[in-house]
Amino acid sequence: MTKRFVALGIVVAIVAILWTGAWFAAATMATSTVKSLETADGVNNPRLTCGRFGIGGFPFGFDATCTDAAITSGDDTVTLAGLKASVLVFNPFHVLAFAQGPATYDDAYNGIRRRLDFADAEASARLTGWRIGRVSVVINEPVLTDTIVEDRPMGKAARAELHLIDVPDKYDATAGLATLAEHVAITGLDAPGIEIAGGNAVLDAEITNLPDDVRTYGDADLLRRWQAGGGKLLIVSFKGQDDDTNFDTSGTLGLDSTGRVEGQIKINSTGVVELVQDQIPQEVRGLLLGAQAADGSYSQVLNIAAGVVLAGVLPAAVIPPVW
Repeated sequence: MTKRFVALGIVVAIVAILWTGAWFAAATMATSTVKSLETADGVNNPRLTCGRFGIGGFPFGFDATCTDAAITSGDDTVTLAGLKASVLVFNPFHVLAFAQGPATYDDAYNGIRRRLDFADAEASARLTGWRIGRVSVVINEPVLTDTIVEDRPMGKAARAELHLIDVPDKYDATAGLATLAEHVAITGLDAPGIEIAGGNAVLDAEITNLPDDVRTYGDADLLRRWQAGGGKLLIVSFKGQDDDTNFDTSGTLGLDSTGRVEGQIKINSTGVVELVQDQIPQEVRGLLLGAQAADGSYSQVLNIAAGVVLAGVLPAAVIPPVW
């Protein structure tokens, strides 16, 4: 009996040593990968730098922490005070992430600078194989500020959230195409610049025929492949309201073979025309939002072909190609 316990102890010790070695090897590999992002050119490949980077969570998980994070891509730079990602060894396809504010955005080309403060922000991503199972992002008490000259409040909300959820019934395994349901909601929105107070907005949509392998999402031809696969953005419902205004939008958008937007959008609104009358010329407002009905509401159907937005037969706007 004693020999059995000794043998069992030796086996446990060996497994523990091997497990420890494997964990530290994986942590070293992950650290090396993150460090390699610091040497990216920031143009063709985004560059990520951390003031301090570390990995903990031994023995059953990995907690990667990046303080003073900065992501640069072309003329755009995003910074975060802190970023943490966690994954369990036994469930590597489910990642949890937490951000510490403030976050800043700097567009050197257009001269745009913004700061986003928030109470807390977290995200989760779950994969089914290499296909998105669910992605969720929730930010509580976001406050957006323009900082180009001095701090100028742009808007705040009680909560903002985004969810992308796989629709298994619409998955085409043979073609490698997936469909994602999208839900975006903003509650308690105050935007003094456009006179919105206590507003709420909800978007429910579907992204169809999206290539199913997330490892290809950084490829330059992703949108081309989405278009070639017949991908569409189905706007099931996009609604918003506050005390004085409301709108309801639906429609279908896609891309043609030249990368130009095509589709149709239906818009019903009350109070929106009056809200934007100082920002948009009257003739453009009429084209985009339609004529006023007896009850004070507006409605319009916009058809988009080759990137040209048409109100009836009249062009109202032009959308540049995405490639």
